[in-house]
Amino acid sequence: MQFKQFFLHYSVDQVLRSVSSADFSSFENNDLSLDFTMDEIGADKRYQVKLSPKKQLTLDNFYIVSAFDYKESRGVFCNGFQSWTETKIFPKEERLAGQKRYIKKIAQAYGDGLFYDYKNKEGVAHSWTYTYIKLPKRKIFFLGSLNDTEGYTFFEHHANEHQLLLSKECKGKHIEHPFLLLDIFVAQSEEDKCFHNYFELQQLSTLKVQPAMGWTSWYYHYNQINEKIIEDNLKAFSKHKVPIEIFQIDDGFQKAVGDWLNFNDRFPNGVKGIVEKIHAQDIKAGLWLAPLTCEHDSFIVNEKPDWILKDKSGAFLKIGFNPMWSYWFYALDIYNQEVQAYIKKVFDTVFNDWKLDMVKLDFLYGTALVPRNGKSRGEIMHDAMQFLRTCAGDKIILGCGVPLCAAVGTTDYCRIGPDIHLNWDFSLLKWINARERPSVKNAIHNTISRRQLSGKWFWNDPDVLLLRKNKNKLTTEEQYSLLLANLLFGHLLFTSDNIEEYDEHTLQIYKSIFPLMQVDDVRVGYDREFYTIDFRVKNKNYLALINVSDTSKMYRLPKNLYFDNTAQNLINGDKVIEIPKHSSKCYLNIGHTPFSIAGSKGHFFAGAEVEQLYLSNNQIELDWTDGILNSVTLFIKIPNDYQVESVNGSKNFSRIEKGEYAILQVEKDKL
Repeated sequence: MQFKQFFLHYSVDQVLRSVSSADFSSFENNDLSLDFTMDEIGADKRYQVKLSPKKQLTLDNFYIVSAFDYKESRGVFCNGFQSWTETKIFPKEERLAGQKRYIKKIAQAYGDGLFYDYKNKEGVAHSWTYTYIKLPKRKIFFLGSLNDTEGYTFFEHHANEHQLLLSKECKGKHIEHPFLLLDIFVAQSEEDKCFHNYFELQQLSTLKVQPAMGWTSWYYHYNQINEKIIEDNLKAFSKHKVPIEIFQIDDGFQKAVGDWLNFNDRFPNGVKGIVEKIHAQDIKAGLWLAPLTCEHDSFIVNEKPDWILKDKSGAFLKIGFNPMWSYWFYALDIYNQEVQAYIKKVFDTVFNDWKLDMVKLDFLYGTALVPRNGKSRGEIMHDAMQFLRTCAGDKIILGCGVPLCAAVGTTDYCRIGPDIHLNWDFSLLKWINARERPSVKNAIHNTISRRQLSGKWFWNDPDVLLLRKNKNKLTTEEQYSLLLANLLFGHLLFTSDNIEEYDEHTLQIYKSIFPLMQVDDVRVGYDREFYTIDFRVKNKNYLALINVSDTSKMYRLPKNLYFDNTAQNLINGDKVIEIPKHSSKCYLNIGHTPFSIAGSKGHFFAGAEVEQLYLSNNQIELDWTDGILNSVTLFIKIPNDYQVESVNGSKNFSRIEKGEYAILQVEKDKL
C-alpha cells in the first residue's frame, strides 16, 4: 500500500474549506496543521494523523487515497456498519449496492444508508473499523482502526482501480484542541497473527463473564408473550434438567416500546415474580429493552416529544419501521437531561427493584444517526454506550443493533449478526438490498466472519438456534447449518424453542450441545459461499463444511478416516463428496493412529465426551467429560490384532471387525 493523496474538508465560521496534498510529512495553512507519522511495530505498521487547529473548526470528512494492487486478491473482507449488517468476504468484483430508492425510507436507517454514499459500482465495497484483503498462501493484508471513539473509521476498496481509501467519518465534529484524526494499524501476515497484534495494541480489558447457554422468548412468540408462556418455558428446562445459565424475557412485557415501567395486560403482575422463579432455578434473569428508542404509541411521543431526535425538517427522525409495534419508531436524544434521568430510573428499577441480572439493549444505533452538539456520529455512539454502561454498573449487558466499535468495553456479550428468519432468507428485503434484514444465511456469514472478535471485544452472540418443527420453515439441513456455525463460533447460545414440545430425537439433539465446548486452532477456508473449517475440541481434530450457497458444492475429502456426526458412520477420505445447498457436515478426523476415538453418540462433537484415553496391558481407561446430558455410546479404533480385556475395568463392550482395524463399541452407562 502506498499513500498517494489526502483530502480534508472542514468549515470555519460556517464557510466550507478543502485542503489536499500528496505530501505525507506535514501540512499547514492558516487554519490548521496536520502531522503524519508512521511507527514500525516489528513487521507491522501504525499510521497516525494528528490535527492541530489554529481556529475553531468543524470537520466534514477526511480521507487518504492509497494505491493497492488487488490482482492477487482472493476476496475482500468488509465489516458491516452495525450488529445486523451483512458482513463477509466479498469477491473483489462485488457490486455493493444501497437500497432501492422507492422503498429506502423503511429500512435504510438501520444501517449506514442515511450518510454513506453507496457507489453501486463493480469492485467497490466498504468496511467499518477494520478490513482485510485475502492473499495467496493463507496471508491477509489487514487494516484496523485504533481510534473510533471520536469518529467512525471506514475503508473503501476500489479493486478495479487498485485504490484503497482510508476515511474518517467525522462530520459535525468541532475541533478546538489537537486531535488524533486517524490511527490505523496495518499488517500483512497470517490471519491469526494480524488479529492478535491488532488486539494487543488495543490493550483490551479481560472480559468479566463467560460463554453461556440460555433461552429467549422472541423467535417463537415474538412480542405476544404473557406470564404463563414465560413460566411454562422455564418449567420445561427444570423438567428436562437442562442447565442453562440465562433466561431472557424479550419484547412484549411493556405497555409500549419506550414505556418501560408500565406493563401491558398480559403481565398484570409485572416480571418481579417471574424473576424470582428464574433465580430459584439458579439461572440468571435477562430482560429486553430498547432504551434509546420509542414507538409511535409510546407516552414519549405524546408527552415528551422534545426527547426525540428530529430530522432536517423538524419531524421525528424515523429510525425504523416495525408492523409488530405501532409502525414507525424513533430515537431518543441521549444528550437530553430528562432522557438521561428517565433511562437511569429504568435501569435502577430493572436491576434493584425487579432484580434482573442482564439487559439485552437493542436498537442502539438510532441515537447516533444525526451528528450534533459538536460531535460526530461515532463520538455520539461512544458516549451513549458509556452512559448505558454507567447506568448498568456491573450488571451484564448484551448489546444489539450497535456499531461494534462502540460495544468494546461497554458490553459483555454483543450480537454480531442479523436476526435470524424462519426462512433461509427474507426474499423481499433481499430484493431491496436491505443489508440488515433478518436472514439465516447472513447470520451464518456474520457468525463466521466476525469470529475473531469473540473473547476479545466481547463474547459473540450469533442469535438463536432453532430445532423445532412447528412455526418454522427452515429445513432440517438449514437448522443444522445454523446450529453448527453457532456452536463453532458463538459464545452466547440461546434458543427460543419450547423444549417441552420436542420429540425424543430433537430433545437429544438439543441436549447434545451441552456443555458448550471450547473450539481451538481454527482454520477457515472460504470460496464462493462455501466454508471449510478445520478445528480442535479436547485434542481431537474435526472438519466442518458449511454451504450457504443456493447450489450444491463438491468437495474432495483429504485422505483420512472420518466419523460423520449426523449419519453416525465411518467415511474414508480421498474422495469427492457433495454438500447440498444450505447444508453442512461435521466430521471427526480419526486419522491413521492405531488407537483413537472413532466416533460417538452423546455430544454434538463426536468424541468430545472423552477427556483422555489410556492404554495399559490390554486394558483401556477412559476419563469422561463432565456435563454430558445424553447417554453416551463410544467407538474406539484399535488394531485388528489387539485384544482388549477391559474398558474402565468392565468387559461389557462389543467388538466389530473392520478388516484393517477393529472398533470397540462402549456404552458408558453399562461400564
